[in-house]
Amino acid sequence: MGIIETINQMIIDFISTAGYPGIFLAMFIEGILTPIPSELIMPFAGYLASTGHFSLPLVILVGSLGAVCGSTIAYGIARMVGRPIVERYGRYIFLDAKKVDKADAWFKKWGSWGILLGHAVPGIRSVISFPAGIFKMDIKLFVLFTFLGALIWNTVLASAGYLLGDLYLELMKALDGWDLIILALACLVLAAYLLYRKHQNAEDSTEA
Repeated sequence: MGIIETINQMIIDFISTAGYPGIFLAMFIEGILTPIPSELIMPFAGYLASTGHFSLPLVILVGSLGAVCGSTIAYGIARMVGRPIVERYGRYIFLDAKKVDKADAWFKKWGSWGILLGHAVPGIRSVISFPAGIFKMDIKLFVLFTFLGALIWNTVLASAGYLLGDLYLELMKALDGWDLIILALACLVLAAYLLYRKHQNAEDSTEA
């Protein structure tokens, strides 16, 4: 069994055993920081709904509530510790001072709608909760727009797993032979990112 199939099977086994609380917990963790992305969690939950194990509307609702709770924790942490701490330690979650500045400009331009859009965009859902906390966005609007954004995205993901059914599992199995290639590409992307950061830091030092 390859890496992708192993991870997929672990998620299926966990959600199948834990039920709706498992979906909530997985999405809660994903909402704080993304160890396992919702792109893996929700389609499998949708697939299980297609087998009669779950209700699709409940899968979407529970997953969205989990994402909201996790994102709100991230928001609260950022609101409590403030910008200096996030700038100091944010690099460990790929959130440096420049990204904070961009987030500031984003909020000034789009306001609360920026959260709705951000939580519906893959890859930035968890990160965007931190600048929202730093800039002390109204908590009620944050929760509302986070829920709506998560609801939209989770509906797409869970419905895909539901509609594809067994075909979705076959697709995941088909990717299994590409494990090494996927890992190699991931390493190349990471290496390129690190080189870019090193180059940017060198330019910043020169300008200073």
